[in-house]
Amino acid sequence: MYDQAAFEAFCAELVRAGFSPTVGSGGRHWTGAIPESLEPLTDAGVMEIAITDGWPAVAAKAFVPGLTADHVLPKSGYICLWADDDPAQIHGQTWGAFSARLDRWAASARDGFELEDRALDSWVLFPGIAAVRAELDLPALLGTPRNGDVHVVHGKSKAILTLTKNARDDHPLEGVVMYRDSVRMAPRSLDEFRAALTRRQRDNLNHGLARRGGAAQGEASGGYDFAVLAWPKYGQFEALVLSFAGAGAELVASPHSTSPSDVASRIRRAGPDASILQRKRVLVAGVGAVGGQVALSLACSGVGELYLRDDDDLRSVNLARHVLDDYLVGYSKTVGLSVRIAGSAPWCRTVEGAALPLDPEQVADVIRGFDLVVDCTGMFAATFALARACELENVPLVSVSLHRAGRLFRIQRQTHGDVPILQRTSPAFPAIPPGDHEDTEGFLELGCTAPVHNAPPTAVLRAAADAALVAVDLLTGRNTGAQDVVTVLHPIDAAPFDTRGSLVFPAAEGREQEWANA
Repeated sequence: MYDQAAFEAFCAELVRAGFSPTVGSGGRHWTGAIPESLEPLTDAGVMEIAITDGWPAVAAKAFVPGLTADHVLPKSGYICLWADDDPAQIHGQTWGAFSARLDRWAASARDGFELEDRALDSWVLFPGIAAVRAELDLPALLGTPRNGDVHVVHGKSKAILTLTKNARDDHPLEGVVMYRDSVRMAPRSLDEFRAALTRRQRDNLNHGLARRGGAAQGEASGGYDFAVLAWPKYGQFEALVLSFAGAGAELVASPHSTSPSDVASRIRRAGPDASILQRKRVLVAGVGAVGGQVALSLACSGVGELYLRDDDDLRSVNLARHVLDDYLVGYSKTVGLSVRIAGSAPWCRTVEGAALPLDPEQVADVIRGFDLVVDCTGMFAATFALARACELENVPLVSVSLHRAGRLFRIQRQTHGDVPILQRTSPAFPAIPPGDHEDTEGFLELGCTAPVHNAPPTAVLRAAADAALVAVDLLTGRNTGAQDVVTVLHPIDAAPFDTRGSLVFPAAEGREQEWANA
């Protein structure tokens, strides 16, 4: 318990409300009469209150065995008053607040839950649980859904159960996906599952189950190995996925914990800017350690088109800092990154190309029409060419570079109203001074034609994340940042870079320097 005094006060309130503690529970388990608000919902006369570890950050739990309603787990009668991750549950640390929440829940159970009420997944209400999770792309499986639809599909069940409309060697299971335009309450048994179907759907399911040869769950049986019932809920889909074991009188149905895998569901996790970013075209020059992270972050944030420019191939020595995995060693970084993005952000179209030329006029021909260019080359000549080309074509530019073995990194923004990067000079835009020989050149090793700059992965990730944030702000019209920011992760012996924090340039008038998030 995080608050012993509050816990003792809560227990005293339970006593006054007529509850009695279970002997030996240490005040963690209580039994008492159900409140009046629950009486129309059940014939039960008593309820149980359990206080678990983490109280009051984790609210007490209410159980009414035999109660049947949405937001109630079968058998145990557990009433879901708060989602597990709801911080508001801490307010239930008094009996008055807890019972008021219970009364509000009872009113919703009688009159219908609102959209904002977090609904339990349908599989939670069905006894038992299948061994693996199911992932569904329901828009692809259903097409334009119509009440009573039946789709025979195929699946595989290894780490997860996945389904496809087309027969494939790696999807040996057979099953059916059925759609109803309304399901009042999620089925809690195979009989209720059948009862929710149309006659045609029910006949199809029964025929498929009759063909089963008695295989174990997740194995091909010669008949239906799984069945899916889908219906609309809150403008999206709800679904109950059952896998079968045995046959005939020995048939057992188990529900799968289920999550969506369709693109629309995946892109919701990209954040609120995704709808804007899907219309944007971005060119990333240099997809090494920093550029690879930036490109992947932009794709996963919702960017619709990414053009990746780099000449380098992925090598094993890159893996400590690069976003790509070892199976892509030997392939070009642009191709490998396209593969990586296709898996994580399928809404993003990628185009691979060689490194950009160093002639600004040639670069201008390449970048014309883009919404943003991100320079992650870390090469002065490439940065200068990009800066001049973006100035000529009026294309916004974000340039990020690591310095002094990752002790510092610099992010420069060039867009309308900014001082062009090629015109930025001290003292308004002070240069980061070179360090000693080791800081400047890194070290040589077998097979390398250039020095190794050993900035640690933490510096790479921080620089890439900050650069991606600046890029997203530019793409979404939130152009509120600074033209030039030097972030000092580890101070160096040269002012103003001798204090940890982020230096903003040019500094505000009348001040030597300005700090952001110092």
